[in-house]
Amino acid sequence: MTFKPLKKDTLFESGKIFGKVLRVVLDWTDKEQELYDASYLKDLPEVNKAGFTAKKTRQESFSLSSCLDAFLVEEPLGPDDMWYCPRCKEHRQAIKKLDLWMLPEIIVFHLKRFTYGRYLKNKIDTFVNFPIHNLDLSKYVLNKDGQSYTYEPYAISNHYGGLGGGHYTAYAKLVDENSWYHFDDSHVSPVNDSDIKTSAAYLLFYKRVRSESEMETESSSHSHSVS
Repeated sequence: MTFKPLKKDTLFESGKIFGKVLRVVLDWTDKEQELYDASYLKDLPEVNKAGFTAKKTRQESFSLSSCLDAFLVEEPLGPDDMWYCPRCKEHRQAIKKLDLWMLPEIIVFHLKRFTYGRYLKNKIDTFVNFPIHNLDLSKYVLNKDGQSYTYEPYAISNHYGGLGGGHYTAYAKLVDENSWYHFDDSHVSPVNDSDIKTSAAYLLFYKRVRSESEMETESSSHSHSVS
């Protein structure tokens, strides 16, 4: 790997340096690329634009609904996790099950991007496809109270890098304008909603959308309280 120092405030028309923002380009040989795992770079917007191809490619993807299904699936307890029955006073084989009875106004989905083994610690770069409109969670709620459980995303936190270090960016929606923005340190730029879904998504923030009947009830209650 070879590089040459640049003079301070050097300007290039090629676009490598704009004003006082310095961008360093490294030309790696095939042998050097084998020594370093640069797979996490594939999700960086700047890298994608440059046409970088990482060693590891994204070969599988999951949906947010499939993740929820897996989170709520029945889990048989093994011999080392026997359940103590208070009636028969014995440890018995059992099944553990998580259920949702109600949902909050704000939901934050934490995608587990890090896996820990006895000897290895890895970053999971699997792409998780999540809806950017009308996330309907009603089928996961056991208490059917007629309330709307449709959600809209308003922010996404992204993580680039690995366990030893990395970089965070965010997408946030300006509700009044119905538009998305990309936040990368001090840089803020508009972005299309079709571009907010990447394999770097780490935290998903959703807000519940009130149904028309709920809004009518709230409006009626407010008018009565005022009168």
